[in-house]
Amino acid sequence: MRFISVAFFSFIIASSVPSLATETVKEPLPVKALAVCSSLPNCVSSLARNRAHRIPPISFTGSVEAAQERLLRVIRQMPGSEIVKEEPGYLVAIFRSKVFGFVDEAEFAFDEKDGDINIHSEARSGFYDFGVNRLRLEKIRESFLENEEIKAASRGR
Repeated sequence: MRFISVAFFSFIIASSVPSLATETVKEPLPVKALAVCSSLPNCVSSLARNRAHRIPPISFTGSVEAAQERLLRVIRQMPGSEIVKEEPGYLVAIFRSKVFGFVDEAEFAFDEKDGDINIHSEARSGFYDFGVNRLRLEKIRESFLENEEIKAASRGR
């Protein structure tokens, strides 16, 4: 009888305490793989191994969600831009040139652990892009970081 009482009491206590196995822990989002640059000189990527295609990732602080929203605002303000894919931690945008309508595609993959946005941008057609993809990503980086500094300054006031 004593065994049954102890077993029943143990069951009641165990069922009233939340189990660590059932608690949800926020896991970092998996980092999406970006397309790989071909040998053509119309592509840049933060994951490229050669210097001709390499560009540094964009650094961010705070949450992926806030960084992604900030990046979306920056891209949407750019002429000829269109967001074609939006997932948590991953964006794809296309950019059309004004005169000839050339299309470049850019990917942005957020790495929460490292605080980086890995970037890849490539012309969809043609051999040489005259450095347009690199310049565009540098403008995006500049606007993104400027946006972060303005936000930080307004919190300090």
